Amino acid sequence: MAKILIVDDDNVTLSILKQVLYKANHDVTTAIDGEEAIQHVKSTGFDIIVTDFNMPGMNGIELTKEILKINQQAIIILITAYISVKAALESIKLGAFDYLTKPVDKEELLLSIERGLERLKLLEENSQLKKTSKPAPQKVEFKFETKSEEVKKILAEAAEVAMSDSTVLITGSNGTGKEVLAEFIHKNSKRNKSTFVVVNCAAIPEQLLESELFGHSKGSFTGAIRDHKGYFEVANNGTIFLDEIGDLDTPLQVKLLRVLQTKQFSRVGDPKLITTNVRIIAATNRNLKQLIKEGTFREDLYYRINVFEYHLPDLKDRQDDIIFYFEKFIKDYSAENGKKIKEVSSEVKKHLKSYNWPGNIRELKNIAERATVLCKNGIITEDLLPERIMETKDETENEEVISKDYELGKQELLKEFERDFIKKHLKKR
Repeated sequence: MAKILIVDDDNVTLSILKQVLYKANHDVTTAIDGEEAIQHVKSTGFDIIVTDFNMPGMNGIELTKEILKINQQAIIILITAYISVKAALESIKLGAFDYLTKPVDKEELLLSIERGLERLKLLEENSQLKKTSKPAPQKVEFKFETKSEEVKKILAEAAEVAMSDSTVLITGSNGTGKEVLAEFIHKNSKRNKSTFVVVNCAAIPEQLLESELFGHSKGSFTGAIRDHKGYFEVANNGTIFLDEIGDLDTPLQVKLLRVLQTKQFSRVGDPKLITTNVRIIAATNRNLKQLIKEGTFREDLYYRINVFEYHLPDLKDRQDDIIFYFEKFIKDYSAENGKKIKEVSSEVKKHLKSYNWPGNIRELKNIAERATVLCKNGIITEDLLPERIMETKDETENEEVISKDYELGKQELLKEFERDFIKKHLKKR
């Protein structure tokens, strides 16, 4: 649950947004103008402020400035008409977190709020890291559980590579466990006492990503009211996991290449070089070689990050892991929901093994959660699976029937050919 303030001079819009966020289990407060919003912000701490851009009196940009004077880490999401997008981008430079265009899409709003909460969580973790004076923990082995022989080979080599400072590139479809492998490498390295920072390059707007990665100096742009440390400073002596690196735009690719080559970078708006001792692990679900051919990814950066490359296969190609992970997730969700699951039926296992798993492990985990929550008699049965899982078996059976019919037809044709050949041969004699 997040504490959210909605600011809009239109009561209908306020009511609709409040209902959407209330249904998403958020604690919602409303204000009809900037002045009322400022009073709320001063008296109550909010995680997120969602505000209309065009309002009488104090508009969105002016309200953003005032809120950031009160709370520099406030997450502000602006709602704007299409004609005001340029102004909304200006507000991003001032320090607003995101903007949405009208009419507001419910899913986009909830996703923006989720990203804002992730930002707050990271800021809080960074703050705690600065405050803590506890001794660093001793190295402990971080396990990546699998029954797949292919993945076991990857882990065996990755455990050795972990003790070096070499860059690693992890490829594979979404949901195959790329972040888990990156954390495995970090936790089994000599850097495990330091920070492991996860950065999703596709989730952060381009205009913010450079500042998030490298930081900015006070006064470097409008609204930069204080120096800001980026991830490369926060994670010094630790590891940065750059997920979806294939979505990084060209200017940032150049700056990242410089960090890899020289171990130095500069904040936005400050020519001073800062030295960093960060290990980079990158991941992507895209074909970087194809992106190089298309001219959207630098070839020299590719070879810099690709000292060691590990490709995690899709779940459908890891048959031994399907039931292993499913039963593991069932056990976890049973404990979480106070359930006693005794077994998974053989029919369920058959369906799981025949399904294609486009969402990979993430999709399997969701289905395990669903089945656990709905289970009433302690046995996971096929009626607890989503319809799409059930359809797979029918398709497979149809293919088998078609294949059998084809084989029978082919045999019958051969027999008929043999009979005709023999008849013709006997007539000639």
